[in-house]
Order: sequence, then C-alpha cells, then structure tokens
Amino acid sequence: MRLIAHVAMLSLLVLAGPAIAQTAVRDYAALVEPDDREEVAATPLKDRLAANPGDLNAARELLRVYQRYGNIEAGQSLGARLAAELPGDRDVLEARMVLATRRIDAASLFSKKAAAGELLTLCEGERQRDPRSIPALNCIAQYHLVAPSIVGGDKAKADEAISAMQAVNEGHYLLLRANQALSNEDEAGGRARLMEAVAKLDDASDLAGAAVRLGRLGDIESAFAALDRALEIDPADPFTLYQRGRAAAASGRHLESGRDALLRFLSGPAWIGGTNYRAAAHWRLGMIYQAMGDTGTAEQAYRRALVLEPKHKEAQAALKALKTAG
Repeated sequence: MRLIAHVAMLSLLVLAGPAIAQTAVRDYAALVEPDDREEVAATPLKDRLAANPGDLNAARELLRVYQRYGNIEAGQSLGARLAAELPGDRDVLEARMVLATRRIDAASLFSKKAAAGELLTLCEGERQRDPRSIPALNCIAQYHLVAPSIVGGDKAKADEAISAMQAVNEGHYLLLRANQALSNEDEAGGRARLMEAVAKLDDASDLAGAAVRLGRLGDIESAFAALDRALEIDPADPFTLYQRGRAAAASGRHLESGRDALLRFLSGPAWIGGTNYRAAAHWRLGMIYQAMGDTGTAEQAYRRALVLEPKHKEAQAALKALKTAG
C-alpha cells in the first residue's frame, strides 16, 4: 500500500512538540547522556495523577511523554480523555495525531486500512470543530495526497484542504503545495514551493521538515540554510538538532556544526515521535569524526552505537571499515 511508504512524510507534519532542554557540548568525552527510558519520564507524572486525578497539567505532560516514546495504547486512551476535557488544545491534538500515525505504522497489513481511517476521522473531526485548525488541515491534505483510493485517498479533497490553508497560514500552505507537486513527481515545482515555504515558516520542526525534503531533492546548501534558520528559532528542538547532524554526516559538509548539533541532541532525550535515535546519532557522529580525521573518537562513537543497538548494521559496517583502513 502506498500509504505505508508515506507514513514518515505524514509524521513530519505532526511530530513537532515542546522542545526538551538540551545541553551544549563540544567534546565527545564530556558528553553525559540522560536516562531517557519511558518509565523515568512517566512515573513522576503518574504519581501526580494518582494523588490528584484532576491534574490536567500532569496529564498533558504525560500525554507528551507517550507521544515521544510512541506508547500508542496508553497515549490514545489518555488523549481521548484530554480531548474531551480540553477541546481545542493544540498539544493534545498533535499528540493524538502522532499516535494515530504510529498506529498505522505498527498495524498489520490487514489492519492498516482501519488505522488509517481512525486518523482521518480524528483530523476531520477537529476540522469540523475548528475549520481553521492548522494541524487538521495539514493532516487531511497530506492524508489525501499520499493515501490510495482504497483507504479513502482523494486528490480533490487534498486540493480543497490545501486551498483552505492559504487563508490560515501561508507557510503551511506553501509546504503543502510543495508536497503536492512532489507527489505528482514535479521536482522543480516542489523545490520552488519549498524555498518559498522556508521563507515563511516560523516553527523549527516545520523548517527542519522542509530541509529534509530539500536534501532529498539534492539541494544540500538550501537544506542547511533551512536547518540553520530552524536552530535560530529553537536551538533545542530535538528533531532539528538530529537532522542538522544527519545532513552533515551524509554530505560531509559543515562538519563542526553537525557534530555540535548531535552532541547537543544526545545530551537530552533521543526519542522523537516514538523512535529512539540515540544509536543512530552516535553512528552519525562517528561518521563526522572520521571525516574530520579523528578516527579514535569515531571508533568510540561507533562502539557506543553498537552498545546501544548491537545489530545496528551501519555502525557495524563503519567500524569494520575503519579498522580495516587503520
């Protein structure tokens, strides 16, 4: 199903959330990584709710934890409760969208259609409540752009939602037009729209998402410029920090700033939208250190990635190649 291949694209539109504090680190040896297991973050909030079930602030924070760690069952249950008690709360809505998107990814082949329908129902319901809801319009437009007709995908509905976005937020409108062009294999049109969107967007994660697309189109320097602007807006946004480091590792450009971004990313929780990027970040740091000529630190980073994820194929291959070359 084409929808399966585009879940990550849809996730880019809804994974943004409150940034977690990150610490600036300049030296791999000085890096101190937190214990970012879900239970460490969730237990104090559960204790607060046990003491006071009506503590909505604790409930919202707990929902963000479930969003970050991809705890679908617990998150969707809590999200439904908070949606009833806090209608219109954008953080609650976006967490529910992220979790619903994760459910599509986790569902069996035979269950994906139902999971996709649940996401679309959620987004359409929010749009009925608030016709100017940016997350809902984004979700509906992107869903219909990438979903096949067998699960309700409708290009005309995508275009209607995109047109409605123009009066609400110009940056998001241009980003959706870019996605529309790219879905039609119009790379030139998609790139042009992305560049226009970058000039209008004012959210770090949105800019980082645009940068990812620019990088895939081969416009590496424009991608770096978008990521740098994103970090000016929010220097601690985990998604932006990771993508800044990933771009440096993949391209071999802007290595020092890429190194610094990954070190800062690793100083905080490394979960984004239900995926743990800690091992991948160490592997990419190893690539950067190796490109900078620091093979000793590169080896340390590759080995750390393998401690965290022993079957990490890229880190295994990189360490083997490093030792063979040395």
